[in-house]
Amino acid sequence: MTSAIAQPAAPANTPIVAKSTYHPDNSHSETIVDKTTNELIESTYNAGGALVSKKHYLLNERGLPTQGHIYDGRGNLVARSQVYFDAYGRATEMRSFNLNGQCYQQVVYEYDARGVAKKPKVVNVNPSAAPSIKPGVIDFTNNAAPGMVMPPQQGAPVQAPTQAPAEPKKKSFFGRLFGK
Repeated sequence: MTSAIAQPAAPANTPIVAKSTYHPDNSHSETIVDKTTNELIESTYNAGGALVSKKHYLLNERGLPTQGHIYDGRGNLVARSQVYFDAYGRATEMRSFNLNGQCYQQVVYEYDARGVAKKPKVVNVNPSAAPSIKPGVIDFTNNAAPGMVMPPQQGAPVQAPTQAPAEPKKKSFFGRLFGK
């Protein structure tokens, strides 16, 4: 997989570094590393611009991810990840777990005799345990009333959950015209 990375060089003392990676399928990822809080946030968007997933990792003193949460495009927590290190402080494995604690994927990191990292190996341990990641919804029509959301499969807006009781809705112009 080839990717184009758009990233100007940042000075070494910059506390926040961001980069965008564009993928061959026209999707892209935006990564933000905040050295003051030791956090990394990676957001991935599909070709249409809808958020597909967001990953939030905590970083160790060397700036390497140690653990993280994976959210779908709607902001729902769907998985957790844990990174394991060897005696030299190099990442050896990253395991991803669903919310039931089942490991569904491992990424194994290996090094040659000189300590140079080899290409990581991805092992889908239990694909049936992988979480369902639902993309976010972008409504370009803007015809939903305030407080309404557009579900991805239906065309009609539905009432967003609220604490206060909803007032009765008026029929739309076409509803009144055609009696629906």
